[in-house]
Amino acid sequence: MIIRATFVMEQHLGHYSYYQNLRHNIENSCRVEANWIKVTYEQRGLLWSHLPGLPSRLRGSLTGRVQVLQGLRQRDHDVVVFNTQVPAVLGGKAAQKKPYVICTDITPRQYDRMAKEYLHPVDHNRLLNAFKDHANRVSLHGAAYLCPWSNWAAESLVNDYFIDNERIQVIPPGVDLEIWRPSYRPIENKPIRILFVGGDFYRKGGQALLNVYRSLPPGLAELILVTRTSLLPGKGIKIFNDVQPNSEQLISIYQSCDIFVLPSQAEAFGIAAVEASASGLPVIASAVGGLIDIVDDGKTGFLVPPGDENTLAISLRRLCEDIELRNKLGSNGRAQAEAQFDARKNADKLLNILEWITYEN
Repeated sequence: MIIRATFVMEQHLGHYSYYQNLRHNIENSCRVEANWIKVTYEQRGLLWSHLPGLPSRLRGSLTGRVQVLQGLRQRDHDVVVFNTQVPAVLGGKAAQKKPYVICTDITPRQYDRMAKEYLHPVDHNRLLNAFKDHANRVSLHGAAYLCPWSNWAAESLVNDYFIDNERIQVIPPGVDLEIWRPSYRPIENKPIRILFVGGDFYRKGGQALLNVYRSLPPGLAELILVTRTSLLPGKGIKIFNDVQPNSEQLISIYQSCDIFVLPSQAEAFGIAAVEASASGLPVIASAVGGLIDIVDDGKTGFLVPPGDENTLAISLRRLCEDIELRNKLGSNGRAQAEAQFDARKNADKLLNILEWITYEN
C-alpha cells in the first residue's frame, strides 16, 4: 500500500533542518507518495502585506493560513503531517477533513512558560487567550496521532492537554549519520576547540559561554561561535554568521572541534546538540526542554543548570584538561545518536504510523 501523504512543514529555525532531513528520507522511500507544503509566513505579494496598522503577527498568521489552505488543495491525500500545531490550527476545518498527525518540539503552553526567554509576547486579553487555547486543544485532540520530539513535550501533551498516551509516540528529529560523523583530530592538536552553534546567541546561553571562556587559562582553548547574532570578535574567538544548516561548511566546523556547549536559558529541543553527538563531540548543555533527552549526564556529556556559570566553568575546564574523558563521552554520544537520532530510522517510525492511520481509515 502506497501512502498518499501531504507534509505541511514550518521553515523557521530548527524546523528547517527537520524538514530537510525528513524530506530526504521520505522521498527515498517507496512506501509513500509525498506532497510538501512549505509554511514560511513570508508576506511578499499579498494584499495585507501593504496594509498600514496591521500587526505583524496577524500578517504572518494570515499568510500562513493562505499557504496551508493552498497547499492542502494541491493534491489529494489520505493523511496529513503537520510540523507543529500552528499550521494545523491555521488550516481550520480544511485541515481536519482527512486524518492528520502533528509533530512538534514544544506545546503552546510550554512556549508561553518560556515567553520571556523566547521574546514571545503573551496576549493579556483573557478572551483572546481562551480562544487560542481552545483552538490549540481542538487541533491537538483532533489529531489521529501526535509525535512530539521529546519526552518533555510529550509530558505537556498529557499533563496540559490531557491527550491519551496511546496516541502519542516520541519521534525526535534525527540527522543523516552518513554525513554527520566524527573526524580524526590528532591528540597533540592544541588549543582545544570549543564550539557553540545557535542562531539566537543570547537565549541559547552564548554570553554565559563567553564569560566562562574568558576565565580559562590563556592559550588553553579557542572558541568557535556559529550564530546569526552580530558579535564583536575577540582574542581566540572565531565567529561565523552565515553558515547554512546541513552544509558542508557546518559539518566541517563540527568535525574540527573538540567540545560542544549549548548552555541555553530556554530550549524546545536543540538539534545542534544532536549534530554534535553525531560528530563524536562531548556535549555540555543546560538541563532544559528536549536537551534532557539528548545529553545523558555523565555518559555523553554534562547537563548544567541554566544560567549557572560556575557549574558550566567546572564542566568545561574538566573536559578541556581530560582528553580521555572527551573521547569517552564523544564515543558514547555517537553511539546514542546511532540508536536514537538516525533520521532514516525515525522517518520510518513516522511512516509506520501513517500506514496504520491510512489502513484504519
